[in-house]
Amino acid sequence: MESSSSSPAPSSPAPLSPNLSSPVPVWHVWESGQGPNVVILHGVFGSGDNWLTLARRLEHRYRVFLPDQRNHGKSFHSNDFGYDLLAEDLRQWMDRKGLDKIHLVGHSMGGKAAMRFASLYPSRLFSLTVVDIAPKAYALDHHAKMLAAMQNLDLLACQSRGDLDAALRDDIPEISTRMFVLKNIERDEQGRFRWRIALGPLSLSLSSIGSALPPHPPLDLPALLVRGEKSNYVTEEDWRAFLERFPRSEFHTVPGAGHWVHADAPDALLPILVQFLDQHSAQFPEQHSAPSLGQSWA
Repeated sequence: MESSSSSPAPSSPAPLSPNLSSPVPVWHVWESGQGPNVVILHGVFGSGDNWLTLARRLEHRYRVFLPDQRNHGKSFHSNDFGYDLLAEDLRQWMDRKGLDKIHLVGHSMGGKAAMRFASLYPSRLFSLTVVDIAPKAYALDHHAKMLAAMQNLDLLACQSRGDLDAALRDDIPEISTRMFVLKNIERDEQGRFRWRIALGPLSLSLSSIGSALPPHPPLDLPALLVRGEKSNYVTEEDWRAFLERFPRSEFHTVPGAGHWVHADAPDALLPILVQFLDQHSAQFPEQHSAPSLGQSWA
């Protein structure tokens, strides 16, 4: 997954320490830019800054928000988890932030949360973008193995990030996946390693994360479904099912990308996303070509 040398700044007060007893749920949200509001929801085991590379390319044209969803990143932990709750977390945050309508983008678990939000609160959206996920049920055997490897990792026995990497190598041999997992480890005030992610609650929630979304009537909402060419998450049949829910949809396949489209092919995803957002933003009635990752908007 993506990494960044810059440290995202929260748009909310200092985030709560990772525990299950915090009385007031608080989202940790990175915010930057000016223009129409775009909220991007990350996938399972991820965090908002997984999308930082693309957010930096959008911030000259859009006001971009990258939240850490519950049980992820620096946001609150809870034993309660499900797509209705993820949608409600977003609605409550929008209300507190004073955001009436947004463009909503979601990847994987975040894409399902985005679709659920759209079905519950369609009037709060200008548009919906879903990246490499369908509303159907998925078997999460691979995620269960990753979670078991995380739970079995002896953090106290590791003195460096090299030690952490070596300890996970047998259980998670793919280096990109291992680096993605290691982003969830930080040091506490005493310098000891700890998990930012809520391993216990997530282990109890995997079936909910993999579950199908409930059916809903067709929504009159501009929608974009993007899949990675090398990913098996979204089939042609899934596209037709998505179109039944969101008749005003576009469908794009990103060449060379796997499930993590934004990390595998950001230069290909960016113009697709920007053209769609521009199309459905009142500030940009005309279509514009998108900059490459090395460029900024004029």
